[in-house]
Amino acid sequence: MNPVAAGSTPPQPVAPPKQTAEDTVLLPESVAPLVLIAEDEEPQAEILVFVVREAGYTPVVAHNGRQALAMAREQGPALLITDLMMPYLDGSELIAALRADAAAGATMPHVVLMTSANMVVARAAGADVVLRKPFHLADLEALLHRFLRPPHPSVRIDAPAAVGTTDPAGGDR
Repeated sequence: MNPVAAGSTPPQPVAPPKQTAEDTVLLPESVAPLVLIAEDEEPQAEILVFVVREAGYTPVVAHNGRQALAMAREQGPALLITDLMMPYLDGSELIAALRADAAAGATMPHVVLMTSANMVVARAAGADVVLRKPFHLADLEALLHRFLRPPHPSVRIDAPAAVGTTDPAGGDR
């Protein structure tokens, strides 16, 4: 014990500094649920990665359906966000392959299918939700939170409220 000199006051405990948003500690992405993004258009994939990461989840990207199937089988994502029209294996074929795996005992991720094509065809693909392109990013973020457990409380969520289109012409990107 440290004696206090006569006439001096004992040291006072120091309060911890207040934490601000800038001080928030971001957890390693491996702590957050895994979201597989199957999108062959790089600009669209980058936007999706941004939204998923900003919402506090861990994004991984496959640039075609065949690659997405292999990654889904290997990594077991909690959610798959897939485009309908992709090379090698389209979104509906990807979903069918994952459903067949699930019938054999594999874990089936929740599936969000993105399309600007015929909605009847898209709904027949078997996704949990069909997201019509162009869509607001806030709608995608709401779906993330609907299907996935909340990210850890120390993960900062500051994604933009909404951004419009994937293609000015309204085409499937």
